[in-house]
Amino acid sequence: MQSFQENQYPGGFLHSILPFPPPSTPTSASTAISVLPPQRAHPLTPGSSKERSFIEYVDRRLVDISGRYENRHNVGTLEDEDRTTKATGYESFEKLAVDLESVIDVIWVSGTPSLQIPCLLNVALAVSTYLPSFEFAPRCTFRLLQKLDVAFSSLLHGQNVESGETLPGFDGGRGKLTTTEKVRIRGLVERTRVAVVLVASKDGSVDSASKITETDEGTAHDDTVMAGIEEDDSDRRWEMDVARVYDRTIVDLGVALDTNNHVGYGW
Repeated sequence: MQSFQENQYPGGFLHSILPFPPPSTPTSASTAISVLPPQRAHPLTPGSSKERSFIEYVDRRLVDISGRYENRHNVGTLEDEDRTTKATGYESFEKLAVDLESVIDVIWVSGTPSLQIPCLLNVALAVSTYLPSFEFAPRCTFRLLQKLDVAFSSLLHGQNVESGETLPGFDGGRGKLTTTEKVRIRGLVERTRVAVVLVASKDGSVDSASKITETDEGTAHDDTVMAGIEEDDSDRRWEMDVARVYDRTIVDLGVALDTNNHVGYGW
């Protein structure tokens, strides 16, 4: 039986209806794990109190994240008029990505396609909007985009692309995405891929957390040479990761939509 997190958020939202997803933690690229948490067995009932709580929670989290993003250049704090707490602006994309990942996890756990699709579209839009405002932080950026890629690809298939299991709400042909939703996803995919390329190609834009620094003067020269070699390898790896942004979704959209009526993706 899955454990539930109690009193984690106001109203007991998560512990009342959703298995609490494990916190997102950075992992190496070679670690083979599922990027998304397990889902509910059945979708939330339309019009139920649980569905309303879910919508309110996701909306509130996205508003909070947007507020911290808008306050990113402020040295002080942003006071939340609805609470007594203060929300500080984001200092890096890494911290913002962690918060967005937690929202994606909750959306995915809901197991409700009619809610997952619009909510994930909102998150994807937020990522493409926020990303250019920060220094490039490759690890957290690609991890976040991988979650969205697997989620969108799974929803396009109606089954989890990692496990092959049919998604909740897709039984008997239900839950299929509309052409409008597919077109919206494609637009966000294109926009995000362009944003990643621009941010990654900025001179000196690699986030400091991803760099190796050396203060020992006695080994500075040798370490500089080694760091240069490692940096070249890292750059090549990031180039490959940039090319793989939303790669599953791109392929699936090419199958789902009539590609003869669209200009090719050309990446």
